[in-house]
Amino acid sequence: MAEPEVEAAWRAEFKRSGSTQLGDAPNGGGGSADKLKRQVTFRWLGDEAEARRLQQEKTYHYVWWTLLVAVAAVIAGLIAVSLSLLR
Repeated sequence: MAEPEVEAAWRAEFKRSGSTQLGDAPNGGGGSADKLKRQVTFRWLGDEAEARRLQQEKTYHYVWWTLLVAVAAVIAGLIAVSLSLLR
């Protein structure tokens, strides 16, 4: 496992370069540094995928509750209009 400072530097490098796939990582030429960097890439991509999933989940819940509130407002409006027409 890479030292935390080295791993942090590699993660920053991945983020700056916009790496989004394992193919963006170095193809290990047999060197231990390349193998370590590839392992860090696996973990980083997993962390990024989890962050994206959580963000999408939050967005989904926001949209869902917004839709429910809009439907409730329409129903309340229809009830109010129908009550005013009955008088």
